[in-house]
Amino acid sequence: MENKIIVVGSANVDLAIHSDTMPKLGETLVGSRFQINAGGKGLNQAVAVAKLGGSVSFLGAIGADNNGEPNIPPRTDVATSADFEYKTDISAVYEAINTTDDAYLLLANKTYLIGEEYQPENIISLSTEYTNGGKKVELVGHAATAAEALIREMRAQGIDNVYVTSGYRSFSYQQSLYDRYFNEEKAAHPDWSDEQIKAEVLTYSAFPGTSEHQTGLCMDLITTEMEGLWNFGEETPNNPYDKGFAETSAFEWLKDNAHKFGFILRYPENKVDVTGYSYESWHYRFVGIDAATDIYNGGIALEEYLGK
Repeated sequence: MENKIIVVGSANVDLAIHSDTMPKLGETLVGSRFQINAGGKGLNQAVAVAKLGGSVSFLGAIGADNNGEPNIPPRTDVATSADFEYKTDISAVYEAINTTDDAYLLLANKTYLIGEEYQPENIISLSTEYTNGGKKVELVGHAATAAEALIREMRAQGIDNVYVTSGYRSFSYQQSLYDRYFNEEKAAHPDWSDEQIKAEVLTYSAFPGTSEHQTGLCMDLITTEMEGLWNFGEETPNNPYDKGFAETSAFEWLKDNAHKFGFILRYPENKVDVTGYSYESWHYRFVGIDAATDIYNGGIALEEYLGK
């Protein structure tokens, strides 16, 4: 039986697989035998080759010995996209979800504003097969490709009730959300000053011009196990829908697998002081597989990864 493999690595690595062809990163090759050599530049970069739909056939970090010859010491201390048994064929989308384009590392938060005029390019509508109620949800280029690939994989893994409920939001839409939350808090706390209300709203909603949703690089997920976006359900045992996203099987799977499709949990529970936002177990940001894996392995937030 022939092995089907995918090349995983960095664009700075020259990786030769002796199968009468020179593969590109993310390219699928089919054959009965493969011999892996490394050469050229960037020998300190990580390279892995994995069978699609099977076990890992090779996992290593390329280095160079004192004579300049490449060596391949084993590396088992970190998680990579290659140590995962995909149930779907990602070969056609791998190059997209493993992008190293810095545009996908754009930071938008309370300190790094993108402003009213920012409009992302290459906005793509997701297939309504993957969106909540079949509504229109848009993401940028590779982020859209990765989102659909992620949900296809989740369904193949038996989690077939997860949908994208929010993606790209314009500045004006974010303004309307902020105004609504502000008015709701004002009604709930009539004795609060406007500054107190604003401070409260900004713990869970972005001020217009600072929202990551305006970048088109993030999405909110929802499952049929819940009715709205919250982390934990209230104690109403007679209500089967009283469940937060953090209590769902979807979240349990995403915790350890989202990075294999280039996504990170953008607002972790233990990083509120870093991100400036409350924990959001449903909010996932696309950064590409390499960056997502580094962030996952390091247990860090995007701000820490970027040093900002």
